[in-house]
Amino acid sequence: MNTLHHGYWTYFVTRKKGYTGWFIFGSILPDIVYYVMFLYLIIRRKAWQVIDDPDPMRSLFGLVHDLFEHPVVFVLRQAGHSVFVWAIVFIIILVWKGRKLSKWTAAAYAWLGHIVIDLLTHVNDAVPMFYPISSYTFRGPVSYWDDDYHAAAFSMVNTTLILLTLIYLIVQKFRKRRSQKVHER
Repeated sequence: MNTLHHGYWTYFVTRKKGYTGWFIFGSILPDIVYYVMFLYLIIRRKAWQVIDDPDPMRSLFGLVHDLFEHPVVFVLRQAGHSVFVWAIVFIIILVWKGRKLSKWTAAAYAWLGHIVIDLLTHVNDAVPMFYPISSYTFRGPVSYWDDDYHAAAFSMVNTTLILLTLIYLIVQKFRKRRSQKVHER
């Protein structure tokens, strides 16, 4: 699933709980490496010069391709999407902070949510789910980007649900404001 969609759905589900910001952070944590390394590669390769390139989209595509081939991204992508790595971190958090909901456990639960959703929405680009101890890769039934695995249908359903939930949130906000105004009188 797209990183921003991970964040949105986590917000929607946890918006009435404490630590919403930490839940959101945990839900995008496994993908942050892409953004950091993309900026690094832009600076290192002086990618802003792509503006003068006769085929700037090709150059940009090359940069994105190189991003996923970078050894740091390769390792951090697999570690960030590994149930094994998550379990080790989660056990450390439980021993250190306990089971009570905290910013640490909120981030960890959302990180696990990210992993589970990606297990279901990645096919050819799936990563080993127990990295680094096993190369077993679960290939989801749907890909959020690959048309050979229902990406168009997934995108349509996901976008429709996002729009419907946004309308719901807006309506709820207006109802709450109207209710507060009535009670102020």
